[in-house]
Amino acid sequence: EAYRLLAMTYLATDHFDNARAAMNELLDLKPNFEATLRDPRQFVEMVERAKSGRVNIRVALASGVEESIFDAPAAMVVVTAEEIRQRGYTDLPELIMDLPGFDVIMANGTSYIFAYQRGYRTPFTQRTLLMFNNQVDNDLWTHEAVISRQYPISNIKRVEVLYGPASAIYGPNAFLGIINVITNDGSGVQNSDNQSDITMMTGTYNTTSIDIATRGNVEGVTYAGSVRIFRSDEPDFSQRFGFLRPELYAKKSIWGPILSQEQRNVPFGTYTDPSDDNGWMGSVSYKGVKMGFLKWVRREAYGPYYAADHVQNNAFWKKFGSHVYLKVEKKIAKKVKSKSVLLRRTSRAQGNWVEALPDWNPGKTDSSFVSFTQWHQINNSWLFKQNFEISLDKLLLMGGLKFERKELTKSYDIPGYYGAFSSSVSSNEPGPWGQGAGVGHSRDTSYTSPPPPSPDMPPNNLALTEDKGGFMQAILDADPFRFSGGIRFDTNSIYGSSINPRVSAIYKFSKRGALKLWYGEAFQEPPPLLLWGGFSGRAANEDLKPEKARNTELILMLQNNHVFSDFSLYFSRYDNVIKEEGENAGTRDIWGAEYKLKLTLPNFISNASNMTGYFNYTYTNAKSSIQFNHQSGVWEDGETDLGDIAPHKISAGLNLPVSAALNVNLRGNFVSRRKPYSRNALRGLGLELGRYYVLHGTVNYTYHGVTTTLKALNMTDNQFFHPGGEQADSGIDFANRSRGFRNSLIPQPGRTLMIKVALGF
Repeated sequence: EAYRLLAMTYLATDHFDNARAAMNELLDLKPNFEATLRDPRQFVEMVERAKSGRVNIRVALASGVEESIFDAPAAMVVVTAEEIRQRGYTDLPELIMDLPGFDVIMANGTSYIFAYQRGYRTPFTQRTLLMFNNQVDNDLWTHEAVISRQYPISNIKRVEVLYGPASAIYGPNAFLGIINVITNDGSGVQNSDNQSDITMMTGTYNTTSIDIATRGNVEGVTYAGSVRIFRSDEPDFSQRFGFLRPELYAKKSIWGPILSQEQRNVPFGTYTDPSDDNGWMGSVSYKGVKMGFLKWVRREAYGPYYAADHVQNNAFWKKFGSHVYLKVEKKIAKKVKSKSVLLRRTSRAQGNWVEALPDWNPGKTDSSFVSFTQWHQINNSWLFKQNFEISLDKLLLMGGLKFERKELTKSYDIPGYYGAFSSSVSSNEPGPWGQGAGVGHSRDTSYTSPPPPSPDMPPNNLALTEDKGGFMQAILDADPFRFSGGIRFDTNSIYGSSINPRVSAIYKFSKRGALKLWYGEAFQEPPPLLLWGGFSGRAANEDLKPEKARNTELILMLQNNHVFSDFSLYFSRYDNVIKEEGENAGTRDIWGAEYKLKLTLPNFISNASNMTGYFNYTYTNAKSSIQFNHQSGVWEDGETDLGDIAPHKISAGLNLPVSAALNVNLRGNFVSRRKPYSRNALRGLGLELGRYYVLHGTVNYTYHGVTTTLKALNMTDNQFFHPGGEQADSGIDFANRSRGFRNSLIPQPGRTLMIKVALGF
């Protein structure tokens, strides 16, 4: 009975390796145990599935209801808590770098990574929804998914990743797909019990972190909470790229009196790139009522993202995110279920910007207009959603309504900066050089920073918007077919309305095989940053319209004994593309193929549990109808490769349990040659980024409830570059000043070593 309960617990929490071990013990002890079980047929099926490695993944993201991954009308990937532990992931970016269908750029700056899903390159990670427990966490002002090291990872139950547009269910901005992080909420804990764990990590670059998580159950009231504290000095890339050279940060003719200023008691003029991230989350549930929250603060410097003759990278940039929600689920009739959500969300950014803009006057191009300014934006949202489910014999009907009210910053609050909006000094104040109260010159003998912005955004710099929406969806099971169709209508007080349908047909030709065909549409809202956030040198356009996505996809899924295969072929058309300059311009056509494989193999070393592995291959062809002319400096009509998207990507991994206590994991990534983004200065030179691979290794050893993890990232110490973000306009003419602010190439970390200790009690 003890082994049976243990196995059932492991299955319920997706710890399949442990479940198999418990079931093997159970079979050895009592081969004819079936007659003693309360539900023998169901348990025997679980045993056989666990022994054979058969996949039985349940997901809820594709349709909004729990279903088998074979029934989900979309391409999906699920990463379980056990896989997170085996692979040694210590943060969410590491996990995303291993996902198929993502081109990940590690910027290591104020945006830690850019994750371009399915070949769609954007200035930031703006077209993929990031959700925690089904609540959106993207920034309200930029729409960026701020994916860095601030999120507690030890309390994650699983991560569901959906590929393709999903506005028919989720409304605005479910454009390329969704990453939904599902955390433990205490529901798997026995009554009057509590489970807690502490995870501590240290490693290269003076990196340290601590995660604390707890969950429990008191007379049906379940609760969970977790916290993370992360610190790192980050890699020193000052010798890895010409526009990161220390002499540029310290050059008097470029920076002048700025070099007498400092940030966090560190003078400007040297390469420093500290990170200081924190995150908290928690929930309490009772009989269908759940209250939860997420709050994080991300403080990181600019790293290798900007050229040293334009920006001092020691300035901190702070991003804040939080949401608090109340969710109520209950049956209001025998076959009718109600789901209500009330959500309060806040997004905020503030930080320092230290700039050297080359003097445009004749004879002074070796000097700069310099500034040390503080920036601020803050945004809030109230959201209410009401959904209903009606379960009939073979038909499930769903529908819902949404209302959201947002209070959004119009323009960055930047005192003294080139005529930008300011709450503390007049925007018309010319300053010593006629460019603003905070703009000096590198030939000045001294510099005085303007006062900081107000902590509260003035009402005349706020926009109030309203979003209303509703959807209907039907799912029909007509064995061996499953059909679903839905449509959604959304309207916004700024940019108008949008209608987005989705239809799918699934043919389950066996218990272990399914063929899916689906079509879906989505729309992406224009971000407030580009609607209103303009000033001298930065474009804004209040007439921006939403982008539109249309996706057609064919999916084949097969389970054959120890192998689970998933093949997707898709074509996507994107209209009204929003460029970084704040314009709707051109279209994009992207087609691709993805192959995902999971396998279970007999363990040739021990009988602890089976070996497991995965292999993902992605092919992407991304075309744009416009291209950047580097001679004239303007965009022109003409089809071209979008750039920054590798045609071929492979990720693979193998997990080997050496014993019940010792586990070894190897995983790696290969990225093929690729052209830079059309606007990247390297594109104008006809250059490409070379192929690269990285190999990572993790060893876990558990003794008396304490798990020690040794991890090496980039084990072979490969030296390679990622393409720059946004315009990526610096170029590589290191004998002269860079052509723009953003580096065209970003060096990547070499070998990184980490040790982690986790204690559960």
